[in-house]
This record gives sequence, structure tokens and C-alpha cells, in this order.
Amino acid sequence: TRVANELGAGRPQAARMAVRIVLLLVIIEATVVSMTIIFIRGVWGYAFSNDKEVAEHVADIMPLLALTDFADAIGCVLS
Repeated sequence: TRVANELGAGRPQAARMAVRIVLLLVIIEATVVSMTIIFIRGVWGYAFSNDKEVAEHVADIMPLLALTDFADAIGCVLS
């Protein structure tokens, strides 16, 4: 909305600055979330099952989830 408002007001530089700021913020947020996902991957599976095999499979897939979350965060901002 901010970008559209700035463009409508004839201020393309302000719109560009808004996009840059929100991209910076989303990269920081996505990095924190992705790193948290990676750091807790060994225990996350045990929140849902006591089975060691299930927990190991969950731990194996968590890096993919972290990558997907990072890409989704950036995609949400740019869409």
C-alpha cells in the first residue's frame, strides 16, 4: 500500500526506499526464523512424537522448511 501511495503521489524515490526498507526487514526476519528452524530441528520432531525415527525424519526435512520459509517471506514482499 505504501508503495502504491508513494507512486500515486508522484514520489518514485520514496516508493523505491519503501521497497528497500521492507526487503531489508524481511531478510532479517526470514534469517532469524530460518536459523531458529535449523537450530531446533533435532528436537522439533519430539514435540509431535516420541518415536526416534519420526524425529529423525523431521530433522532431515527442517533445512528444506527453512529454505522454503526464507523464499516465501521474500516472495510475499515482492508480490
